[in-house]
Amino acid sequence: MDFVHVNSYNNYIEANIALSMLQDEGINCHLTDENTNSLLNMHSGMRLMVYPSQAERAIEVLKNAESKYLETIICPRCKSRSIEIKLIAKEVRPFHGKYFSLLKRLFSTEAINTKLKHYCCRNCNKEYEELPAQIE
Repeated sequence: MDFVHVNSYNNYIEANIALSMLQDEGINCHLTDENTNSLLNMHSGMRLMVYPSQAERAIEVLKNAESKYLETIICPRCKSRSIEIKLIAKEVRPFHGKYFSLLKRLFSTEAINTKLKHYCCRNCNKEYEELPAQIE
């Protein structure tokens, strides 16, 4: 049975947390492009793969976990708990330059565009590239 892509991660730790969460829920999953991403310094992301029959449940589990976590984050600017995800489109430029990029385009069926996760406060519209640090 083939696996389907349900999410991508630019961060090794975040990818493995998501993988563990899904496995704890009994969802058969694995990561692809984990080593390629690290070795070639590419930011196109590690891909989380699941069985097609479990894809909908996997997406639901991941979205619920992320929503619950974001509810705990306080915006440093306005002090509200209104942080949400904003996806920013970005073209990926591999570390090894244009030749590797050309080869990837020739031999891959996937685009080399990716979406980077940013965070935005719904209350004050302040945008953050990383989640604001929680200082208490």
